[in-house]
Amino acid sequence: MSAGRARRLFTDEALRELSRSPRDRLARRLARSDVDGLREEVAALEREHHGQRERYLDWVATILDTAVERHGRAGLRLLVGRTLAFFAAYPGVDPVRDAAPAPMADEVAEAAGRGDADTALAIFDRCEAEWRSAVDVLRDWLSALLSQVYTGYGPDELEAFHRRRGEDALRGLMRDIDRPVGERLENLVRLLQGHFTDLVISEDDEKFTIVQDPCGTCARQVLDGRFAAGLGLAVVTDEHPVTWGGRPTTIYRTHVPIWHVEMARERLGVPWPVNRCPAGLDGGACTILLYKDPHDPSSVTRLPSTASDSAIPATKGPTHP
Repeated sequence: MSAGRARRLFTDEALRELSRSPRDRLARRLARSDVDGLREEVAALEREHHGQRERYLDWVATILDTAVERHGRAGLRLLVGRTLAFFAAYPGVDPVRDAAPAPMADEVAEAAGRGDADTALAIFDRCEAEWRSAVDVLRDWLSALLSQVYTGYGPDELEAFHRRRGEDALRGLMRDIDRPVGERLENLVRLLQGHFTDLVISEDDEKFTIVQDPCGTCARQVLDGRFAAGLGLAVVTDEHPVTWGGRPTTIYRTHVPIWHVEMARERLGVPWPVNRCPAGLDGGACTILLYKDPHDPSSVTRLPSTASDSAIPATKGPTHP
């Protein structure tokens, strides 16, 4: 056993605390009148939301850049047309924002300082709803663009688009591998909660198991009705790396087996981290296995299978030669 797997790093109580939702932590600080800690915690959450928004904006830009590089003006026009159709059909009021939501940390802290916990929580809930809308519209837009890439060009080209964005996305993940194990876990939890995931963490000698229920991106996209909203988002069924070899996979989720399996293997020899996503339009729990040793070979056997998921219903996507 390697040094990274030799012992437990967190008590069960510490893992429960780390698993608490940002709102629960806010309520606890309000109960203790911990205004400074509350302000710091809300500001940290806002930074994660900003980071997720920026990553999505960069992802949209990369998709458009890649279309020009690989398919010229015709490819870009195809995605511009899909963008117009997407925003015409997008559910909800004011789906397009030209700026991130206004900062909330000081406003929440001011209400807390007056001893008005109800107002502090109401401000937090309102601002979180605004952030969720601002982040989700970008997630759904890039999903519509990737759906057009898939329906127009097939799964090989979808993989190429994922690889182009994955080069930037994995650069940060690879740096994170060099950090202490506990810090890696805390960074991942902050990232997940920054896009509205509810989660529970457990630990054994070799790994941390993070159960997201629901996942803040893929599962919420299903549960919020984005596949029934006339947006034309694809579910990919081809036997191909973008589907873990043939698992019905929502279009947004197809980046996971490319970034975290194929590209991670090319760099580390193993997947990183291991994502056990639901199949098709299942909006259920999603599990991430974060191995203490990034090169642990047992992670290879923990990927989602195709056979065990064959009975899960999904909307069938187009088939390409």
